Amino acid sequence: MPVEREIRDQALRAVQLACQVAKQVQQSLVSEEIITKKDNSPVTVGDYSVQALVIHLLSTAFPDYPFVAEEDSKTLSENHDVKKSVLQFVQQQFPEISEEELIKTISKGREGLRAASNSKRWWTLDPIDGTMGFLRKDQYAVALALMEDNKPVLGILGCPSLPLSNTSKEQGCILVGVKGEGSYIRPIGSDTETKISVSSQSDPKFAIFTESFVSRGYAHELNQGVTGRLHVQAEPLRIDSQCKYAMVARGDSDVYLRLSSLGYKECIWDHAAGDIIVQEAGGHVVDFNNAPLDYSRGTKLTHNVGIVCTNKVLLAPVLEALPKDLSNPNV
Repeated sequence: MPVEREIRDQALRAVQLACQVAKQVQQSLVSEEIITKKDNSPVTVGDYSVQALVIHLLSTAFPDYPFVAEEDSKTLSENHDVKKSVLQFVQQQFPEISEEELIKTISKGREGLRAASNSKRWWTLDPIDGTMGFLRKDQYAVALALMEDNKPVLGILGCPSLPLSNTSKEQGCILVGVKGEGSYIRPIGSDTETKISVSSQSDPKFAIFTESFVSRGYAHELNQGVTGRLHVQAEPLRIDSQCKYAMVARGDSDVYLRLSSLGYKECIWDHAAGDIIVQEAGGHVVDFNNAPLDYSRGTKLTHNVGIVCTNKVLLAPVLEALPKDLSNPNV
């Protein structure tokens, strides 16, 4: 069924507020407010604050839609200083939220998986996608998607540090894509939207590939192998987070490939928002077998290997140029 305008508007409001708070946290963040999770990835006051704010706003407006989000409140509960800072940022927006309610709200993001499996519609959220970029005061994204029948039908990427365009000095933008309605971009703090589309680049050797700022696993090696086989001339565009999807969706990049390692399975919140935004901008997001991303298997894309994000014309040559032996991306 169509995504109602009220849902789109409320979701945009939540992401816009999240971006504003994330910027405030980023400006004041100190090393004591960073926690290292069990997988050695960092989580900050920003991650928890954004998750609390977005879930509070949208679960109040749409109580029947469960959340599947990245952060776990247990880790926060065990760190008094970080919890105190998160509560301060959240109470600046909603003074009525108590410490107990804060923990309960954040917990909804990890408790909603079972409810989501029985719900036609549910949300998935990465509160700060690209935490390393956030800490480096570089690119990161607030990534929110509404799922229907386990497929994204609404995606929003809040990119507080990303200029509105390659020629714009105005920093901070939000991209939104709705199934059947196209994708749009707006400055943070504005309701004025402009429709976006993927590039029309058809010659692989002139394509701009986007990859992570810091290579995880196979990332840079994969791009080097594929671009070498396609005789690509341009240097890769390196950027953190789902901002890579944003660059493809608005035509500033032509291809985004991802394969961390053969044993790693991607998390759904790392891709759902960017997926629908690129698709609605006229592009394709598939795995290395040219299959759509399968969000029906819990928090991981367990049935997909690799991700190819590009325009329609370049999809075939890029798929053909992928390594035949994924254990050796340069082959």
